[in-house]
Amino acid sequence: MRLKDIFIKMLKEKNIERVGTTIRKIISSDDPIKMMALYIANGRANICPSKTYSGISFKLDGNKCYDPPQAYVGRCKDVIFTKDELISKGYFPYIVIDCRYHDLHSKKEKKKLLLQIRQTLGVIREYMWDDRLIVTLKCGCGRYYQSSEDFLRQMDFKNVILLDPNAENIYNGEKADCYIIGGIVDKAGNKKGLTSKIGEELEKAGFSVDSRKIVLRGDTVGVPDRINHITEIILKVVLDEKSVEDAIREVQPPIIAKWRLRKELHEYTIRVMLKNTIFRILPKSVFNEFKWLNLRLEDFYRVCSEQKFIVVSDRLFEEVKRSKWDEKRRCYVLG
Repeated sequence: MRLKDIFIKMLKEKNIERVGTTIRKIISSDDPIKMMALYIANGRANICPSKTYSGISFKLDGNKCYDPPQAYVGRCKDVIFTKDELISKGYFPYIVIDCRYHDLHSKKEKKKLLLQIRQTLGVIREYMWDDRLIVTLKCGCGRYYQSSEDFLRQMDFKNVILLDPNAENIYNGEKADCYIIGGIVDKAGNKKGLTSKIGEELEKAGFSVDSRKIVLRGDTVGVPDRINHITEIILKVVLDEKSVEDAIREVQPPIIAKWRLRKELHEYTIRVMLKNTIFRILPKSVFNEFKWLNLRLEDFYRVCSEQKFIVVSDRLFEEVKRSKWDEKRRCYVLG
């Protein structure tokens, strides 16, 4: 369950169906109830008895209403429940972005890394609150620690998972106290294996870390590699109870889906020769075989065009397969 879900559950247990506030950022938010929970968890507000309060009121589904609120989010000493009570009701893992190899990045890569860290904070706020993001880089996001080792040394975690695309073991949705993601942007292709080195250094420092890779149907191709996307996949799995495959598909940008399609598509084609010219064709219905990718039909056609594969109707495809087979050239012969 997300922080918002816990918040709603606790309000219902108190028979509270309407909550008010005068905090502008909450009022203007697309999801005011989530923002209320976030403000409380971040220690910026309390959940208070309504008394004579007369601010804007929201139902627990986030819609405004005209009835007086039964509680309000703001500053008060007499609270309905505390921040600690709220955050203790659910499972909320820490996400650590380990930036020990920050200096190996180019100026452009550092900017991209900073952007991804900021976007990761946005993801964290959708599911949990700021305190759950640990960053070993002073960038104004989450909580700063000089190293992952310093953070782990302070905590008493039983399970720590390092998300490493080169790991031997596969991530199958295992819950952990802490997930470590390498703060690495590899646009130049010269940083391969650095996440594995993070794991090695953590082991040398005396920490037991379970290295796991996220795969999509047995392959890392098609799995988003941005830090914010990896974080979102993990939180969809452990808090929303999605399968790893469903979480990947929901997060996967079409450009990443097309990478995987390029790798898979060849297996669905057949070779055809017409007037001594050999080409490959595949039926349009093949698109339906890739519903596990976040693809649009236009993406499918674009990749086929790039690969010089010709898309034909299923009827024509079956007719071609009844043509003469040339064993030497390994193709069907037309005409």
